[in-house]
Amino acid sequence: MAFMVEETRKPPASVTSSRGAESPLRPADVPSLRLRSEPFRIFFPLGVVLAWVGIGHWLLYVTGLTATYSCLFHGLVQMQAFMMSFAVGFLLTALPRRTQTPPAAPIEMAAMAGALIVITGAAAAEHWEVAEIGYAGLFVLLIQFALRRFLGRAAGRRPPAAFVLIPLAVLHGLGGAALIAAGAATDGLGWTMGFGRLLVEQGVFLCLAVGIGGLVLPLMGGAEPPPDLGSAPREYWKALGYAAAGAMIFASFLFEQIGFERGGPLFRAMVVAIGLGLGGGAWRPPGKPGVHRKLVWLSVWLMPVGLIVSALWPDYRVPALHILFIGGFSLMAFGVATHVALSHLNMEHLALGRPRAVIVLGVSFLVALCARLAADASNTYFVHLGWAAALWLLGSAGWLTFFAPKLLRF
Repeated sequence: MAFMVEETRKPPASVTSSRGAESPLRPADVPSLRLRSEPFRIFFPLGVVLAWVGIGHWLLYVTGLTATYSCLFHGLVQMQAFMMSFAVGFLLTALPRRTQTPPAAPIEMAAMAGALIVITGAAAAEHWEVAEIGYAGLFVLLIQFALRRFLGRAAGRRPPAAFVLIPLAVLHGLGGAALIAAGAATDGLGWTMGFGRLLVEQGVFLCLAVGIGGLVLPLMGGAEPPPDLGSAPREYWKALGYAAAGAMIFASFLFEQIGFERGGPLFRAMVVAIGLGLGGGAWRPPGKPGVHRKLVWLSVWLMPVGLIVSALWPDYRVPALHILFIGGFSLMAFGVATHVALSHLNMEHLALGRPRAVIVLGVSFLVALCARLAADASNTYFVHLGWAAALWLLGSAGWLTFFAPKLLRF
């Protein structure tokens, strides 16, 4: 990836301060600077651990180690902690490189990591209002980080047109957090909890997938990176198109909330398919080999498939949406994370091959998806959930076992 693959074998001899002066780096500074310029080293492993909390919840219940379960806890931890950790790790690494601006400050990284942990802990304790405050705070930290790099005088480049969907994802997240907190305060009465969960569990990452996909998918596939916003008149039109896509995604939730249980998801599926297929170039297969690329391309198309299946069979809506969650969101998160890690950790040769850990991850996730889909059609619902959780944990543990020593080695 053009904004990711930079020379990492030799540590820099100096670093530019905020005043523009260069100061020599001491040997002890090199790991700290590497961590600041590559925050994914912290946030990807953190995301896996937080996912284990959300997924392991089902395994603990099925094995009898806990007496109760909570679908709300499972869904919010997966989307607000696990997926957000991967998104934060990616954006904190990619945005400074794209805009040629300073890396994240240690206090910013610590605050965002702390917010993710607070979200998970508060959800585990069923303090939903606290969890949503932490989630909203995470977005505030992230948006100020992005705006200072996009709008600051030091910015050497501008983001691509597709990135207009990032602030729209933030709006989905902030609105969803407020509605979930309101729903929790009224014991889930009214429409607020349901609509808030739609915005958080689908809206945020559908916008992020299409927006970030507009940059990542061409680069992973071997195409030229998209030009900067403002570099040509057509880029402004592209930005308007992406903004319209974000507005239509939000409108689809309104349609679904007011009773269009089939039309809303179908409309959303169409917008996502066009955004990723045409905007991200996913209508054609990747131009480079690599098993993680194939997994990302598969995840792209499982997103609209999950929405379509949930629309056509409303009674089967919850398991159908796991095509979106497991096969779409989580598979894409690990696929993109694999590409980022291989690009940065001097393992570019593996990016064109088939690392065993990535194969195990892909197979485990897809079999876990099948187990989850079969659960509602079986007489052993919770047993199927247990197997699905165990397989997902197995795949993610294999991935982390392979990458963690390299992520934490400077």
